[in-house]
Amino acid sequence: MAVQFIVGRAGAGKSHYLYEKLIEKSLIYRNKNFIAIVPEQFSMETQKQILTMHPNRGSFNIEVTSMTRLAYTVFEEQGFNEYKVMDDLGKTLIMRKVMEQCKDKLTIYKSKTSMPGFAEKMKTIVSEFKQYGITDDVLNNMKAECDSKPLLRHKLNDVEIISDAFNEYIKEKVITTEDVLTIFCKYISSSDFIKNTYFYIDGFTGFTPIQYQVLELLIKHCAGVKIAITLPEDEFQSLRNAYSKGNNAISKYELFNLSKDTLWKLKDIINRNNIEQQETVIVGEGQAPYRIRDNKELTFLEKNLFRNNSSKYRENCKALEVHSMSNPREEAAYVAGRISELIVDKGYRYNDIAVITGDMDGYYRYIEEEFSKNNIPAFIDHKHNIASNPFVDGIKAAIEIVEKDFSYETVFHLIRLGFLPIGREAADIMENYVLQSGRRGFKSYGRLWEKAYKGMTAEELDMVNQAREKLVEIIRPLREELKKKKTTVREYTKAVYQFVQANNMQRQIDDYRIEFQNQGEISRAKEYEQVYVTIITLLDRIVELMGDEVLTIKEYKQILQAGFESVKVGIIPPGLDTVMVGDIERTRLKDTKRIIFFMGVNDGIIPKAGQAGGIITDTDREFLEKNNYILAPTATDNVFKQKFYLYTIFAKPTEKMCITFSKSGSDGATRRKSYIISTLMNLFENLKIIDEDESEITLNQVTTRSKALDYLSQNIYEYSKEGDSGIFKELMATVMKNKEYSKVINLMFDGAFYSAKNPILDENVARQLYGNKENIGITRLERFAACAYSQFLNNGLKLGERKKFELAAFDIGNLYHSAIKDFFDTINTNNIKWADLDDKKSENIINDSIEKVMEQYENDALNDIARSAFIKKQVKDTSTETVNALVKHIRSGNFLPREYELRIAHGRVDRVDTFEDGNNIYVKVIDYKSGNKVFNVTETFLGLQMQLMVYLKDTVDYIKKNNPDKNVYPAAGLYFHVYDPYVSEIDCEKAVSDFRKKNPDSELSDEELKKMAIEKERFKAYRMSGLVAKEIEIVNAMDHNTITKTGSSAILPVNITKSGVDARSTAIETKTYSKFINHVSNMAGEMQDKIIKGDISINPVEGACDYCPFGGICNFDRKLGSRYRQVEKVSLSDIEEKCNEVDR
Repeated sequence: MAVQFIVGRAGAGKSHYLYEKLIEKSLIYRNKNFIAIVPEQFSMETQKQILTMHPNRGSFNIEVTSMTRLAYTVFEEQGFNEYKVMDDLGKTLIMRKVMEQCKDKLTIYKSKTSMPGFAEKMKTIVSEFKQYGITDDVLNNMKAECDSKPLLRHKLNDVEIISDAFNEYIKEKVITTEDVLTIFCKYISSSDFIKNTYFYIDGFTGFTPIQYQVLELLIKHCAGVKIAITLPEDEFQSLRNAYSKGNNAISKYELFNLSKDTLWKLKDIINRNNIEQQETVIVGEGQAPYRIRDNKELTFLEKNLFRNNSSKYRENCKALEVHSMSNPREEAAYVAGRISELIVDKGYRYNDIAVITGDMDGYYRYIEEEFSKNNIPAFIDHKHNIASNPFVDGIKAAIEIVEKDFSYETVFHLIRLGFLPIGREAADIMENYVLQSGRRGFKSYGRLWEKAYKGMTAEELDMVNQAREKLVEIIRPLREELKKKKTTVREYTKAVYQFVQANNMQRQIDDYRIEFQNQGEISRAKEYEQVYVTIITLLDRIVELMGDEVLTIKEYKQILQAGFESVKVGIIPPGLDTVMVGDIERTRLKDTKRIIFFMGVNDGIIPKAGQAGGIITDTDREFLEKNNYILAPTATDNVFKQKFYLYTIFAKPTEKMCITFSKSGSDGATRRKSYIISTLMNLFENLKIIDEDESEITLNQVTTRSKALDYLSQNIYEYSKEGDSGIFKELMATVMKNKEYSKVINLMFDGAFYSAKNPILDENVARQLYGNKENIGITRLERFAACAYSQFLNNGLKLGERKKFELAAFDIGNLYHSAIKDFFDTINTNNIKWADLDDKKSENIINDSIEKVMEQYENDALNDIARSAFIKKQVKDTSTETVNALVKHIRSGNFLPREYELRIAHGRVDRVDTFEDGNNIYVKVIDYKSGNKVFNVTETFLGLQMQLMVYLKDTVDYIKKNNPDKNVYPAAGLYFHVYDPYVSEIDCEKAVSDFRKKNPDSELSDEELKKMAIEKERFKAYRMSGLVAKEIEIVNAMDHNTITKTGSSAILPVNITKSGVDARSTAIETKTYSKFINHVSNMAGEMQDKIIKGDISINPVEGACDYCPFGGICNFDRKLGSRYRQVEKVSLSDIEEKCNEVDR
């Protein structure tokens, strides 16, 4: 026996070399067995490759298998057929049962055994322990190491209890798939089959401990082993040198860590057992991988990706493309169009192309639908569970009706699924009846409902009773069985099966399948094709495994739920010439692919976000690893593991890798591109991101009439406005040949020139809706200024989206406001002078304020926020920095705080500062914002952002009223950003460098200078936005630094020159300022009048519709001819001119 390693770069030809040697030797030694061991999902592709390479297109002494299937071969040879092997479904079902039985013995998971998905998690960790050789003794030792981790010790103890119960239940009945390899190890040494076999191992990135045990025994007892491992020549030589010195310093964060670790452990096995090792073959030694040898860009990429060097590719980059799209569906549509173009225009075969994604769950339906539209045959290597299928949901809902005795929620959950013989109108009326009458319980549903609610007709009541009778007729047989005492699993399951048959689910499911097929939703059609058989198979398996067990309804429902979560459906490859669609970890691309499309290359997908909520957390795993207990990789480990997968994928195409990513998800949330795109752009100087939202479609990408219809529907308005373009004209001519499609096109043209009509609201109705105009606040007026109709829907009709409690910036903002107010109240109450207030005293006061505010919140809806240590720290840090800045602002001028949280005509002002100069009082209003609010002159003048100026006007009036003998003037309306500014290292270093240049003789250290720079930059970050009085005396009174220094104020939005406040400042003269706030206040009054008079025009300004929830009501649509209200941009000089026109 002998072992030989075959190493080389990705794409070097290791697999080809390995199978070439397998075939050569199999033709010489025909009485020997030659077996290629590959991962399970790799076997079909490997068989195809060997058959293609073999001169006779096959041989009886060659086999492709996985480790587990090899075990079954040996079991058969040894006559080992004592036990049945349990599948994943069986494990999940039994795990759910034994957890319920032993839950009273549990410490951590006692309350979690019934949670959806928990049985799957526990099954996974029990399986993982078996795969990684965690026996009872090892587990006891692990617990002993956890004195400093009591939570982990309790978790391990619970896992042990459940695992023991699971093993006891299956003892002498069945074995698990994880047990197969353990038992296999017992039979390898005595197997003649193994002794007569040469093994060729390929496609593995690493092995579990139990797999290493199998490999060690195979190496000891078989005829010979060759193992292919992806490892470049230089990395192999480095490892060989390290091994010869016994220096195992392999970093887990190396790109080739998996390969090196595998090779090291296998060499240990060889040396430990004195096995002959043949000279390692380095495939493609000194050469670029054969697959990409003629492609300079991909050769460069393979050699430099994730390497620590500064190499750059400076030529034009044609083999790599990066495209951005709006969302995942657009990505799928783009890729489908490109593939169609390659097939039609370039002569490619479908089998030349592959599609890879890191998020198969999020992309597979879009890929299915878009590929179907383009008639692209594809094999999507993905399975998904059926737990959320409506028919599966219907079975669970029917059981819940019995369990919860016809509660409103369970009854209408079932009815709304739509497969009961109860129409939608009857369901609506019945639901209203039940809600108004409070009907519930089988007893109530079993009687005639005689009393109609107010406004209900006799016919409607009769319709409700007919629906009620149908429901009871369907549920009664199920209820009679489920309500029996000491009911077995077999009896429960029989009742469920009868429910399925009584509702003719098989026919209904097939009807849905046909409908999905006709709509082009192929993935859903294929799912529904398998749903019925999957449901019936699951019911059979439950009876087979647990038929005689006696359970409660609740327990049976949980077993059923666990089963539905466990079973998955997939599709069979449709043919040889198909596009392979897979993910970056599971899918193996054995065939050479000329082009690969890599979809969904977004942050959170590449690298994949860590999965939270496991039984053993990443922190637990890291702790155990430090104590030499190795389990499955952590999320951090998987990020580096994923880098290796990325490296191998980028070495797969021979011609081109086309990368796509989305700017937003299917839910509309913003997405960022993955780090890998920036990595590639750093390697390739000329690689640019192509924004497909700005690119025009080509005719070759529109390959079907339905695809053409999609394209026309999205672009008909723009083309009809600009005149027929070439592509539009050709598509229109093609589609109009189809009579059915021509009708749709005519409807599109009707819609293209549709314009939403402005509705009118009667003034009397408006007054009833709104009451007095004084009740209409500034926020509502700003909404009115943006769109009158939106204001009407929101405030008049009280429409709005469902409110959800969530940790929002608004909630944190309330905490900041309350803490800052309490800080100023303390200063005021204790008569503390601002000049005496240093940073330390400020910090003590604000800390006390924060504690008080947190205590106030602990008993209301924000208690989770208040109790969060993270939020407390965030509020403390931010509030401390904020009040230090606020105090410095105050101490920088003559203006002093006068009022806090002042109630005025249109709302409440956060803070009012004043400065008295003889007979004049100057007023400064400050509005605290937790977001970075920026004063906008145009929006203020038009009423879109008038709160600050209206508050200033109301405050001036308030102070004038209380000081009738004084002249009161507006000095400033300012936004103060409440946050904890971040100062970058680069900014600090630049500040230190600038200081050194100006002050070469300074004795201050770099650390002292850096600290000064941070303080200075943080203070500058609190520069306020708003509008200030332009007179230099007033500016000086707000910021003394402007008296002696020119340049930008660190506090105010002004720039000072020798001649005063310059034009770049957001400042106007006091006289004009007074007129401006009067104008804004008058405008607010005019808007109040318009609202009361019934103005509900659909007249949005641009941007008003972006986050408006009422788009489906107003029918404002730019594609259908609607137009935004045009607004005139104004400057400060325009305002001065307009305000001064009043005096002329």
